[in-house]
Amino acid sequence: MDTNKSKIDQLLQKYKEGNCSLEEIEWLRQAFSATDRSDQDAIDIALVASLLQPSSAAEMSESRQKITLENIKKQIQQDIEGVNRLSEEGENDIAPIQKKPKFSIVWPYWAAACLLIFVCSMMYIWQQNANNPRIDMDLTGIQDTLRDAVQSGGNSATLRLADGTLLQLNKQASGIVMGDNIIYENGESVGTTIYDKQATGVDPSEVLLELTTPLGGMYQITLPDGTKVWLNAASSLKYPMSFAKNERKVTLVGEAFFEVTKDRIRPFKVLSKGQEIEVLGTEFNVNAYPENENIKTTLITGKVKLSNDNHALPPIYLKPGQQSMNTGGSDIRIANVDVAPFTAWKEGMFYFDETPISDALQQIGRWYNVEVKYKAHVPQTHFYGRIKRSKPLREVLEVLEESGLRFELSKDQGNTILFVIPQK
Repeated sequence: MDTNKSKIDQLLQKYKEGNCSLEEIEWLRQAFSATDRSDQDAIDIALVASLLQPSSAAEMSESRQKITLENIKKQIQQDIEGVNRLSEEGENDIAPIQKKPKFSIVWPYWAAACLLIFVCSMMYIWQQNANNPRIDMDLTGIQDTLRDAVQSGGNSATLRLADGTLLQLNKQASGIVMGDNIIYENGESVGTTIYDKQATGVDPSEVLLELTTPLGGMYQITLPDGTKVWLNAASSLKYPMSFAKNERKVTLVGEAFFEVTKDRIRPFKVLSKGQEIEVLGTEFNVNAYPENENIKTTLITGKVKLSNDNHALPPIYLKPGQQSMNTGGSDIRIANVDVAPFTAWKEGMFYFDETPISDALQQIGRWYNVEVKYKAHVPQTHFYGRIKRSKPLREVLEVLEESGLRFELSKDQGNTILFVIPQK
């Protein structure tokens, strides 16, 4: 076994540095399948020594180490399966977004993979001990007066009427339903007269309303045709009191999930940052925040037609399980994706799957209404795992610290600032 242990140590080091070949990863997988107890113990020791930070390993209980080790082995098995899928797909007529193969890993990248392991452990603990007091953990660098103060976002939105009146919608309700009158999803009236056609003489398809969510807020709306829209934090949707006879058109800023009612006569159109989406009836997610360079459109069911208002490119069509990345210029890239990470927010989850640190913290900043700043250069870590968006910020940061980052919170003129600091 000494020879095998030496080889395992060597290959794990190469794996951590991103220099492992597929054949070498396959050898590791077979080594992990060893049935001899002494061999397996030696492999486990090598895994802990090679891949986990010494401090992290020392703080783990025996049961948690077992969970950690099993997840490391599963990750390597998934690396092999992922590469096999890529090789089987071969060439096609889709231009995929370049995605770094999971076995090409630099050290900060693997450190982020440890986050997945920790998240799995935490999710298990949360599920098994939902009614028990949580074991308190000190969060280095976060002041006692602030670390428990930042709670998660929730239902919150305003509705701007055609005359400019701004209504603060009920935070106890999750959404509104459009019709002759506007009601909450529980049937209660919004409590004001929105529109009187006889009094104004204006076509209701020309009367525009705007639903807006703040930082830390989300809300749902059922449009006049029955289409349902979920608005994520810091987003807005402009729509008419009633759709026209030939089309259904809305304008989006930010992020929203659409569940469009089928109508073959009136296509449903979403305008956002110079992009136009046209559908007849389907489910899709659009991420079009002003501060982001790209517009991401992710299709769940049905079919989507994409085009730019500058007509620089011919229309592009998406199939279920595909995502477009639109720069607004002459470049629209399409990739096959797992749609779950891009729609999990609607179900109340953060879902990180090889998510760059900047993207993950951007999501967290919007939901917890904190401004994210970097105190020093932060390695390009990637996050993995799922976290409930209902958790206080403190618990989310405790999980993220397992990736090798440190956080500080401070107040500046009433605003909460989240500083990101690499571990020394």
